[in-house]
Amino acid sequence: MVSVEVSFRRTKLFKAYHKWFAGKPNPADRLKFVYYYHCHSTDEARGFERERKFTKLIDVTQDEDKIFANFSKTSRYEVRRAGKEKLDFGVITDKAVFEKFYNEFAAAKDLGQMDEMFLNAYWPHMKVTSMGRDGEPFVMHAYVVDEKLGRLNLSHSASGFRGMYDKELRRLYGRANRLLHFEDMKWACREGYRCYDFGGYALETKDKSLAAVNEFKDSFGGELVEESSFTSTGLKQFRRVKRLFGRD
Repeated sequence: MVSVEVSFRRTKLFKAYHKWFAGKPNPADRLKFVYYYHCHSTDEARGFERERKFTKLIDVTQDEDKIFANFSKTSRYEVRRAGKEKLDFGVITDKAVFEKFYNEFAAAKDLGQMDEMFLNAYWPHMKVTSMGRDGEPFVMHAYVVDEKLGRLNLSHSASGFRGMYDKELRRLYGRANRLLHFEDMKWACREGYRCYDFGGYALETKDKSLAAVNEFKDSFGGELVEESSFTSTGLKQFRRVKRLFGRD
């Protein structure tokens, strides 16, 4: 299990704990400020509010050819084509490099900037990979990782902002993104990880954009599983008090 201590944005005297990949919530946490992510248990837990979560998991200990064979025809074609385009796989160890790349992507997509406080708290539990050419990254993937459990959870995916305005670059970045997912799986296996987690799945969504993301994830095969997020009673009550006083 991974535990991350995060200060509240404004009420910095108080901190919450984000716990990842636990079997089930610890009853001792029910009155504390604790949020459980991707908890394996799908049962209700006294003292916690449960939210159903779904994700796609791939066993990366399988033979590479078997993993690739489970990709859709489109993904296999895109990965093969990207493999001929002299793209380079890399692991990013400089937090500032990832933060700058993501924020440029977010600005181009009119998304929120990376929360530096959260990034600082999470960075010791993250791995970031990239795919690019001649030292220029085209895409990056950021993962929350559990070394003991051997699981990577995709938390952020970003592409170069220049590709937003050039049709051919967008296509190249799209191919690079699919190739990076495959290279990430192979790299994860070499590093001793066992489970590749796409970070979520919007089951039965009516939102077209989320449905498109589901379709993309489905193109890599894997197993659809149900998990849970749990919010402790203590955290729920604290949030309610902050709302009453007009604080975030």
